Amino acid sequence: MDNCRYNSSLSTFRACDQSGPFVAKETNCLNPSSTTDSTIIAFSSGNSTSHIQALVGLASSIGFGTANTVSIINNVINLNGNTSEAFTVPCNGNITAISASFSPLGSLPLVEGTVTIRAQIFHAPVGSNMFTGTSAFIDLTPPITLPIVTLGKIAFASGNISPLPISIGDCLLIVFYIPSITVNLPVNVVGTASAGINIVTKK
Repeated sequence: MDNCRYNSSLSTFRACDQSGPFVAKETNCLNPSSTTDSTIIAFSSGNSTSHIQALVGLASSIGFGTANTVSIINNVINLNGNTSEAFTVPCNGNITAISASFSPLGSLPLVEGTVTIRAQIFHAPVGSNMFTGTSAFIDLTPPITLPIVTLGKIAFASGNISPLPISIGDCLLIVFYIPSITVNLPVNVVGTASAGINIVTKK
């Protein structure tokens, strides 16, 4: 603003003779209220190890510092009477992205071949312990070469997915398993796992 002066002898502010004009140069300077919120939910096996067995369909569900072995039968995990690592959804929204990593520690038996680790969200509606595999999954790269001899090698993937609707009270389970292999034995891959999902909610 122009011609604004301070009168030190009177210790008072004098009114501005002229103000403006004021022009908003960048719309990004404004702070409009958002109609959506985004939340990241993080999962990790922590001090536990994930056991993933090929051919038999054994997978590893991870929570918030824990891991548990589960069975996948026809794309369904039945947790009735079993320990659950599931996360309960507190609001309506959509899962829009998923990231995951797996660090192998070893495998038994020591056979040669490669395995691909998949991280996938399984979903159960309110009041159910029957979890069904969803379209929210990623295949980690690079594939793990067996027998595992190098520690510290990490398989990783991250990506956006088509919005997957979720509702208050639904339960989500993130599971690591082997969807395809090049070995013909029930190889048990042991390692540590972590993941994160992005949930967008509408106000």
